[in-house]
Amino acid sequence: MVKTGRQTLENKTEVSAWLADKAFKQTFCGALESFLPTKRWYSAKDDTIKAVDVEAVAPLSAKTTFAVVRVELNGGDAPMFIIPLRAAFGEQAKAVNPDAVICSVEDGVIFDAAGESDFSAGVLDLMAKDAMLAVGNGLTFKASATAKGKALIEAVAGLPQKMMGVEQSNTSLIVGKKIMLKVYRRVAYGENPEIVTSAFLTETAKFENTPAYLGKAELVSADGKILGVGILQAFVANDGDGWGFTMNYLQSVFAKVKNGEAIDHADYLKTAALLGKRTAEMHKAFAKGTDKVFAPAPVSNADLTDWTAQVVAQADRTIAVAKANVASLTGEMRRKVENLIARRDAIVERIEALVPSDVKCMKTRFHGDYHLGQVVVANGDFFLLDFEGEPLRPIAERQIKHCVLKDVAGMVRSFDYAAFGSVLMFVAEADRPQMLPVAAEWQKQATEAFLNGYFQNMAGCASLPDKAADTQKLLDLFILEKALYEVIYEVANRPDWLAIPMNGLSRLIDLDGE
Repeated sequence: MVKTGRQTLENKTEVSAWLADKAFKQTFCGALESFLPTKRWYSAKDDTIKAVDVEAVAPLSAKTTFAVVRVELNGGDAPMFIIPLRAAFGEQAKAVNPDAVICSVEDGVIFDAAGESDFSAGVLDLMAKDAMLAVGNGLTFKASATAKGKALIEAVAGLPQKMMGVEQSNTSLIVGKKIMLKVYRRVAYGENPEIVTSAFLTETAKFENTPAYLGKAELVSADGKILGVGILQAFVANDGDGWGFTMNYLQSVFAKVKNGEAIDHADYLKTAALLGKRTAEMHKAFAKGTDKVFAPAPVSNADLTDWTAQVVAQADRTIAVAKANVASLTGEMRRKVENLIARRDAIVERIEALVPSDVKCMKTRFHGDYHLGQVVVANGDFFLLDFEGEPLRPIAERQIKHCVLKDVAGMVRSFDYAAFGSVLMFVAEADRPQMLPVAAEWQKQATEAFLNGYFQNMAGCASLPDKAADTQKLLDLFILEKALYEVIYEVANRPDWLAIPMNGLSRLIDLDGE
């Protein structure tokens, strides 16, 4: 038995018992203040921690406890994160990955258990049983799996898990190269958009170019509030994401140009057109909804007014951040940013000009965070991933219906980043004058191929405006909004890349006018 504060623990491996002790809980929360900022999935690194508290404790077994922790930030936000916890002692404690250790206890450690070889097996077992566990304090842990999910869980029983090393906001575990268990890290009350959307695309819309939905795990409070804990999906063996695929291609292009070889983008352009087609199929799948959550709804004049206000608000945020950082810039880029700051009225005028006075189309659910990093290349095809939306946005905002051209704009901007980011990444400064026109020409051709593939396959879909001019206006509006958003990050964190969104803005707004 182990004593913590005034409490004696008969089973010291039960983390839930440790956290029931006030003295230890205080120590644990203090340790999290140092632990959390070191994790890739911790998404509040741009602020400092004021305090950490344990919002909820959910013991799933004698070994594993899920803790929901709330982080109070000095900036005012208070995001919540999920951490699967275990305790280890003696020789077992010495074997724990030091990066997973949160704090030390008597002869042992409390640690993040997601990387343990048998962690996923425990969660999968609960999914296979459609388990409902009362875990205390009015909380219920609910897990379930589809018929296909249950069959695959049985098929991979006893096989090891492999943690994906590239994930940023969540933790994904591949088991038997057949299924993937994603454990959400930053969470909020409300149905997780990815769980709901993945289930819809698989089971209702029958959209095949996304990993099949197989199951979910949630925490449900006594008053019905839901926290998404994880999702189970089919694992799609792939050759990497669209961003890496494109970077490799452009790197090879620059090498050929330097060697004096001829360049022919035909094969890549076919790939870009296919991505456009798959994007259109995703949007047509969203248009198949019939219930309150997914049924398309007409775009109203009120929607157009709201969209205008949202882009103007984005412009104001961008200008405010630009003002705070312009003094650190030099040369031509400083001049451009100063012009951006000075031309708010022209920017607002341009935004208003891009909003049709009336438009006939339907708004639907959409991806919400669409770019080359959100698709994977598999057997010459694309699979579309991660329907969680932007994790930093409130869940309510990630479940709205909007114009699907928001997604198209995101991918257009991603091609722009690929073109000119690849120059910054792979081309020596002395060679950039030669390679920038090459990148610009590729960007033009790749974007055109993507858009052609998209619009050809969206013909007749009510999710697009009935007038081509209105479609182009709205696409430009959302591209403008995205570029304004990008400026905020680059001007504050990566000024060497600031030219990319600034040049994107310059294609849509005259930033040099008087």
